[in-house]
Amino acid sequence: MYFRNTLLVLTLMPVAVLAAEQDPDKVWSAEATLNYVNRSGNTESTNLDLRSKAVRDGETWRNTYKLEASNETSEVETDTGNVEEVRTAEKYFGSAKADYKVGEKSYLFGLLEYTDDRFSGYDYEAAVTFGYGRDILETEAHTLSADAGLGYRESKVTETGDVEEEAIIRLGAVYQWKISETTTFDEEFSTEIGEERTVTKSFSRLKFQINGRLNASVAYEIEHTDDVPPGVKNSDRKFLVGLNYSY
Repeated sequence: MYFRNTLLVLTLMPVAVLAAEQDPDKVWSAEATLNYVNRSGNTESTNLDLRSKAVRDGETWRNTYKLEASNETSEVETDTGNVEEVRTAEKYFGSAKADYKVGEKSYLFGLLEYTDDRFSGYDYEAAVTFGYGRDILETEAHTLSADAGLGYRESKVTETGDVEEEAIIRLGAVYQWKISETTTFDEEFSTEIGEERTVTKSFSRLKFQINGRLNASVAYEIEHTDDVPPGVKNSDRKFLVGLNYSY
C-alpha cells in the first residue's frame, strides 16, 4: 500500500505544476491522449484508453511521469442464450523516472513503476530500478536513448495470494522520428528479466498534427510475459486510435 500511495503522489505532482505553468520557455512539457476503439461483427467490444505524460527537462535533472488507465467491455452470450455486456479488460499503470545527467549524453536513472491489471492473474506488480543510460542519437529528425539497470520486482498472485519477490535486469530504449513538420513516429521498448519471469513491452505510435497542439494518433502496443498464471494469455495486444493534446 505504501508503494502504491508513493507512486500515485509522485505521478500526480506535475499536474499541479503544469496547471500553474504559463511561460512556454519553462522546462515542463506534457501530453494527454484519449484512445477509443469500437469493434463490431461477430462480437461487439469497446475499448477506452487514457494516457498522460509529463516531462521536466532541467539542466541537471530530467523527470518523467506517466499515468495510464484502460477499460474494455464486450458483448458475451450466456448459457441461456442472452447477450450481456461484461468487462474483459481493466488496467491502471503509473511510473516516475528521474534521470541525473552526468555528461552531455550520459545519465544515471531511478525508475518506479506500479501496475494494477485486473485480468493479468496478479493483484498488483511493482518494480524499482536503478541504472545507467545514454542519449545515443540526437539530430533534427531523429532521437534515440537507451538505458540498462538492476532492480527489484514484487507481484501478488491473485489466485493464491502469494507475493513473488525477485531481482530484475531492465533494458529500455526510446526512439523518435520527426517525419515532417506535422508527423512524428515514436517507439518505446523495455524488457525486465527476472528470476521468475520476463516482461517485455513495446509501444509504437504515429502522430499527425491536426491544429496547433491537437494531434490524431494510431498506435500498436504489445506486452508479453513468458510465464503467467493458469488461464492467462502470455501476450496482450492493443491497436489504438486516439486524439492527443500536447502542452
